[in-house]
Amino acid sequence: MFTSAAKLPPWLLTGSEGYIGDDVNERTAIGFTKKQLSIKATFFLNSPPQPSKLCVHCPDAKDIKNPRVLCVVGDHILFRVAITTRSIRIRSTSALLWSEYFVYRAERNRPMLKLLPDPPTDTFNDSEVGILPHGDGVFTIAALLRRRPCLDKFELLLFHSKAGNWTSMILSVVGPPKKFPIEVEDRIDDLSCHLTTNVIVIGGEYGTIAWVDLWGGIVLCDILSEKPMLRTIPVPLPMGHITGNNGQGFHFGRGMDCRGIAFINGSFKFVELELDTTELIHIRDKETGFPTLIVHGWTITTYSNSKMSCSYEDWQKDGMVRSSEVTINNPMVTHSYGLLPSSQEHSESEETREALQKLVLSDPSPSLGGQGVVYLVARVKLWHPKSWLISIDMRNKTLQSVVPLATPEEPYEDLMYCTSTQ
Repeated sequence: MFTSAAKLPPWLLTGSEGYIGDDVNERTAIGFTKKQLSIKATFFLNSPPQPSKLCVHCPDAKDIKNPRVLCVVGDHILFRVAITTRSIRIRSTSALLWSEYFVYRAERNRPMLKLLPDPPTDTFNDSEVGILPHGDGVFTIAALLRRRPCLDKFELLLFHSKAGNWTSMILSVVGPPKKFPIEVEDRIDDLSCHLTTNVIVIGGEYGTIAWVDLWGGIVLCDILSEKPMLRTIPVPLPMGHITGNNGQGFHFGRGMDCRGIAFINGSFKFVELELDTTELIHIRDKETGFPTLIVHGWTITTYSNSKMSCSYEDWQKDGMVRSSEVTINNPMVTHSYGLLPSSQEHSESEETREALQKLVLSDPSPSLGGQGVVYLVARVKLWHPKSWLISIDMRNKTLQSVVPLATPEEPYEDLMYCTSTQ
């Protein structure tokens, strides 16, 4: 059940995929599309681990896809929605081309919904853009696009709501080149070619924003500075992907599958997930259509970085938990909406613990509450359409919560949920 209470939780988990519907509350805002269609946005807040959700309604559209939440900062939500007034069906592969971008201030009894003008360049990816609120409905949108084939040149796009227009500038990374602590010649492209996976809005006097490549590192920019500059911070090296597979390494793939990051109380917090698996490539699961993946166990490792220089040594290991160590002390967790077998006699059975170790986990993220909790997406099979959000207490090595996630339209490459403080 969604809540619309006046009191905001200190931080939120917001599903990246919203839904289409005519649901309203005291945060509902009305705006207009490019074709002057009336469009309505409503935000339903929930305290973690329950995800908060964005609802969009445009009754006169011929076709409309579920909205995508791109960034949440405070009560400001940047989202896009693919919409058309023509009698055609929008394919998921072309949704970006039909998308219109909105800034939604989900303030109780004083909401706002503003359509953004088209940027002066090709559409940016969902993972490349963030919003920096300034108060009283004033905000800045920032997107950072890598200028191929250059490794250290980027295009910074800025939209200042007061000016009402986009600006663009080409920036190069300043500072010494990245120095790897080990020999990585065979993986240099994977670790040096920045591909943004998510954006972290740090804020402050100069409006610092971090564009994160979960494999290669972080690009920081003070977007409110008179002369914005780019500087970099490495992330922990993915040693398993570099040295595993009998020294051949593994394909890096989607970074969110096994890595996550957040900025909490002046420090970056990083989490890495390792699955011990056997992949039966030639055996397709009849239910999902994807290759069969057998999980034998998993390990979660957390790191922190308060120095934020260009050194790998700044990252300090905070803790590590193996699936075999995780206990289930909360009886309510065993009634986990079908994810784990429940026991009527006690909260933890051998069958339940074994099922927990065999889950296909992905999308780890540190809790912004700062309690040493890590959130993960859990499935019983690889890319099963049904998924859950679970939380692991790293300090006490316990399964803290299990809640269902909304089923996405299809497996998605970008973030499945956004974290934000209030």
